[in-house]
Amino acid sequence: MLRDLIKFQLVEKPELANEIYVITPFRNVPNQIIKILDQIQFTQREEGRVTNVGTVHTFQGKEAKIVYLVLGADTKSKGAASWAVLDSNIMNVAATRAKEEFYIIGDKQLYASLGSRVADETVKIIEKYNTVRL
Repeated sequence: MLRDLIKFQLVEKPELANEIYVITPFRNVPNQIIKILDQIQFTQREEGRVTNVGTVHTFQGKEAKIVYLVLGADTKSKGAASWAVLDSNIMNVAATRAKEEFYIIGDKQLYASLGSRVADETVKIIEKYNTVRL
C-alpha cells in the first residue's frame, strides 16, 4: 500500500520526490520498507545511507511536506506495538516532521486495543477528521 501511495503521489507531482519521508518507530522495519520502495526508485542515498526512510529518531530536526509513519506491528508483536505508543514522544516526533501531510499506516484495531492513551487519542483524532471530511 505504501509503495502504491508514494508512486501515485510522484506520478501526480514528481517534484515531491525530495519532500516525502517514511518513518517508523522500529529499527528492523526500515530495511523491509527500503526493499519495497527501491522497486519504484523512491529511496534516496547519500554516501550509501538512505536519507528518506528510517526510524523516527533519525529524522529528529528534519522536516518534509509529506510524512508516512509506518507502525509495522501486528497481533504477534503486541509488546512492540505497546512500546511504540507507550508515551507520546514517538507520535509527537513523527507528526511534527510533516509540514503539510501526515499519514499513519498500521493496524488500527491492534493499536486501539492496547489501552494506550496515545493510541486512543490518535484513533479519535483520525475518526473525527474522517467524519468531518465526509
